[in-house]
Amino acid sequence: MRLEQITYFLRVAEHGNITAAAKSLYISQPALSKQITLLEQEIGLPLFERQARGVVLTQAGMQFQKDLQNILKELENAKKNAVLAGRAQKPLLNMGCFDGAYADDFLPTVYEYLKNAASNQKLVIHKCNFLEGQEYLEKGKIDLWLTLEPSWQTRPGFLIKKIAWRKGALIYSEKLQVGQKEKLSWEDFQDETCILVKKSQSPGMFQHTLDTMELLHLDEGIIEVVDNIGTQISYVKLGRGYCFLSENIIQGSKELNSIPLPGERGIDIIAVWSVDGKLSCLTSRIKVSLFTCVLHKDMRK
Repeated sequence: MRLEQITYFLRVAEHGNITAAAKSLYISQPALSKQITLLEQEIGLPLFERQARGVVLTQAGMQFQKDLQNILKELENAKKNAVLAGRAQKPLLNMGCFDGAYADDFLPTVYEYLKNAASNQKLVIHKCNFLEGQEYLEKGKIDLWLTLEPSWQTRPGFLIKKIAWRKGALIYSEKLQVGQKEKLSWEDFQDETCILVKKSQSPGMFQHTLDTMELLHLDEGIIEVVDNIGTQISYVKLGRGYCFLSENIIQGSKELNSIPLPGERGIDIIAVWSVDGKLSCLTSRIKVSLFTCVLHKDMRK
């Protein structure tokens, strides 16, 4: 039994005339008669009693009509429920963001903007380190990756947008041996330890720090390597050394101080997504270019 045959049966029952039903269905009368006959043969009982002026339902036909009408109502309700469920369940937009002080600095602004720009998406944030973020993006586990520009190893198939810039600074604690001095110069840190996040976490960020040390003539000093930015900041607070991060990170901190790096030395924060990924289809709606301008305006302070 096919859905088409059910439609034919109900239309004939409605009109009480095969010719009239055939016209309403835009098929020939013989073709409709054949389908009704095949349906009756499948059921094993006559559904209509043929009369001179048309057809009337048999007892079996009346029960069949009643049951089919109930089934069709249930099918219609099932269709409506599916549509409602689909509307309620927003598709996911997975955003990855490196975990640490940099993210805490700007993530709320990014989240609010994306939530409004892609209101038809359910935004899910995944905190991960530099290596995990790059891996998740390549495997399609996240649609958008927010990271520090030096940490991203450029490769084909991905698009990049700068979304913010952070002025770089040397961060230290008064617990550091030279931290009590009123006026500090770069030379004062030559005998102090520089705390770096290990190279395997982000070769680009590691090299960026080494380049900064060389620029300030601190490259012959001691280096201590830690697992992540959180540990890096904790070590600096304890007075075990200094590090290079952005000025924004220590705003409001009573434990840390900073010396701005010379010129425009700093860090770009970037958004990365796959050319073939979900975000590429949403780019015009999310308006990443506007998103870039908004964040530059809000955050380059």
